[in-house]
Amino acid sequence: MGNAAGMNDPSPKTVMTGPMADTEGGAVVPVAVLMGIILPVIAAVLYPTYMHQMPDPSVEWTRLLEMPFVFAELAVIVLMMRHTGPRWWSFQSFPRDIKLASVILVIFLFWSSVLISKNAGVSVFLSIGTLVNLYFGIVLYQVFYRTNLAGLRYLFPILNYGLMVIAAMTAVKFAFPPDPAAVPGGKIEWLSALPGFINIRHFGSWSGAIAAGLFVKLLFDPADRQLGKYEFFYFFAATMTIWSGTRAAVLAIMVTATIVTMAMRQRPAMRNIGFLALLTGAALIIAWVLIPHNDSSFMLFAPSDATNVNSATGGRLLLWQATFAQWLRSPWLGWGSGSIFWDVYTGWSHTQPHNLVLQFLVSWGVFGAAAGLWILGRALVAVHRTGIEDAEMRPLLAVLYAFMIMSMLSGVMYYPRFIMLIAMMFAILFARRTERMAAVMQPAIADRPAAAL
Repeated sequence: MGNAAGMNDPSPKTVMTGPMADTEGGAVVPVAVLMGIILPVIAAVLYPTYMHQMPDPSVEWTRLLEMPFVFAELAVIVLMMRHTGPRWWSFQSFPRDIKLASVILVIFLFWSSVLISKNAGVSVFLSIGTLVNLYFGIVLYQVFYRTNLAGLRYLFPILNYGLMVIAAMTAVKFAFPPDPAAVPGGKIEWLSALPGFINIRHFGSWSGAIAAGLFVKLLFDPADRQLGKYEFFYFFAATMTIWSGTRAAVLAIMVTATIVTMAMRQRPAMRNIGFLALLTGAALIIAWVLIPHNDSSFMLFAPSDATNVNSATGGRLLLWQATFAQWLRSPWLGWGSGSIFWDVYTGWSHTQPHNLVLQFLVSWGVFGAAAGLWILGRALVAVHRTGIEDAEMRPLLAVLYAFMIMSMLSGVMYYPRFIMLIAMMFAILFARRTERMAAVMQPAIADRPAAAL
């Protein structure tokens, strides 16, 4: 089941070789730089647009599927597998319920995509992508457990530097726009003009998750700690989130802080609450001042949102209703991965229904959705205690909760860039959980880390 090195060496982390194992931050730093800075910049360069889509339909498909991020996942998998030595985990080592759920998920991932989908090629590609996402997380877990997590102190700074790079690129792009006549349709759509992201809400979901992690960190830091860079990082991430007008992200920050506070069973220091209130208030003011061209799309609440319930939910109510009706036409098998794009039309084609449960149901049916939700829920429950009890892990758990909350109102569990960050948070939390368990259960956990589930 395991390898000899894992059985004989109480610290199987030494098995990994290669350049990433020799850096001060282990594998955390290069992976964070890749996801937080390099890939968004590559996306910005590959997909320069001032409207909601690329002029070339084939290029637009690669943008919507976030192909650069998928290729990056595959590259990371290949690179890291080359440096992890002999394979040290086995599917057989996972708990019985996870093995069963995994088999069911794989069956219905492809059953509906191959036999029912009206666009089988795209559905199969997306289903394969789902497996790549899962395996990406497993590989990261292997590497993080077998190296060190010293680079964690660089994680949020790197993610924030990535936000700053995108903010600088956005400022330049917005300051020097082309003549609207040169844009297809004759109009600049500022909502979709942000470089590196599909639209401004896409960016707001990313910055919002980062802000949630920083909010929780600052909320429970020692009250006598000197003010420093993390206050600025939170202020910047919060400003970008509010500026983007992403209400789901703002809600996620508030709910995440509430969940963590209740789980901690302690009241944060009033000094911390006061500073966070001041920083958030300043972020609100700056975000309002920075709204480009008086575009109401960047406001958290625009006058048009008060027209009716559907407008208040950003059109989600109608989309959810149409998606639910589509699922009822094939409740057991669904319609295939990504099918909502060609099967559900509410005046606009959507890549996903802005709701995780509906996304799973309409794609894979009842059984596939149940299996996917079981694996996700099981993983979240498994790392919850580690995230709450370990101050270093708490911001990472907050990022996960923020994404889970946003997934009920947005498409963060559809796009690879978000799934990559979610996988990284899970991998680090599981690595720390396994370390703690291995300290009292060696060699069982050292040789079979999947038992940490």
